[in-house]
Amino acid sequence: MNKIFHFFFVGMTTITISSCQNSGKTSTSTAIDTAAMTDTLSAANKTTQSTAIPAIQTRYTGTVPCADCEGIKTVLTLVNETYSLEETYLGKSDQAIQSKGPMLIERGYEKDNDATLYILNPDSDTEKRYFVRLTAQPGKLIMLDKDQKIINSKLNYTLSEEK
Repeated sequence: MNKIFHFFFVGMTTITISSCQNSGKTSTSTAIDTAAMTDTLSAANKTTQSTAIPAIQTRYTGTVPCADCEGIKTVLTLVNETYSLEETYLGKSDQAIQSKGPMLIERGYEKDNDATLYILNPDSDTEKRYFVRLTAQPGKLIMLDKDQKIINSKLNYTLSEEK
């Protein structure tokens, strides 16, 4: 029985020592792999930074009708999927009302498959605004009503692109 216990003890000690030595080797190779991975990620990050997509910014201006003032001077700036809107109520205040937020861009409007529909504040039920750029009128944005329809009026609801 003593021989079996001695044999078992020596075997377990050998296995323990071997596994500790392998553990050290694994840690070393992991450290090397981690360093190599860091270099790879650093190189990939530099590549990504140099090929980043530039922000696309378009600015539209115009004066749209107002029920109780001379007109609303409007400046709408579109940057990728966000907008900035400045509206000044002429004859009432020199202070512009500013709003910023997310924007949804959709392709196609009614029969114009290549038109672009811009939805400002797409997640809001009360502050949602609609504009469309029709294929036949490049460089122009038409303000739409709350039902996404062109406002049927002799008045001008169009903003022009600044160049």
